[in-house]
Amino acid sequence: MEQPSSKALFTPAKTQRASEAIYNQIYPKIISGELRPGDRLPPERELAEMFQRSRPVVREALRMLQQEGLIETAVGSSGGAVIRGVSLKSVEEPLKNLVAMGAINLDELLEYRHINDRSCARLAAIHHTEEDAEALRQTLEGAKANLDSLFSFQEYDVAFHSALAKASHNTLASLINDVIVRLNTDVFVETIRDYTPEQLREINLRIYNTHYAIMEAVLAHDPDGADRAVAAMVRLFQDTVH
Repeated sequence: MEQPSSKALFTPAKTQRASEAIYNQIYPKIISGELRPGDRLPPERELAEMFQRSRPVVREALRMLQQEGLIETAVGSSGGAVIRGVSLKSVEEPLKNLVAMGAINLDELLEYRHINDRSCARLAAIHHTEEDAEALRQTLEGAKANLDSLFSFQEYDVAFHSALAKASHNTLASLINDVIVRLNTDVFVETIRDYTPEQLREINLRIYNTHYAIMEAVLAHDPDGADRAVAAMVRLFQDTVH
């Protein structure tokens, strides 16, 4: 892949905190596509010369980009960092911070979860393929086999919603779903972490039953039925975390 000219790519960092100034030059080039997934940034030493800053300052800027999932550190003689592009992590982490700081409250998160799940389920009832149907069945089989487990069951819970979103055949709905479901799952796990084994199995079974009802409606090509089944699932979630 042809690499962009490193000499014209960046200018010396003169304002703001130096690491932020470097970040603010690299970030828009990734978002705009000027730096594409697979492109390699110059090695740290060269970046320090280009930005006229120390290597620790450059390293801090790269760490910020890596935390957002936009680059990954390369190893080997070629050095440098490789562009990953925009990832779910770059969307998920800021939202997690907003939830943690209270800028997005739990009710808002649940309300949007309801909207998103309804959309995915209705679209899945219309557009799903047999491959999608099999993916839904497999996630529910896995969930049923792990009713006594907190984390294994939650993994299948996330997988079910991911399969449901993919069955919608709407890329944006699928991407948003993956972020929102993981945020909700973090809240839910903290709520039920101290449940007794009996309580855990009971809540997992109730979740499984709501998921099964959603799947049945989707496979029956029944958008309204899928909508009602999602509403029942969201009510269960709300009743549990409140």
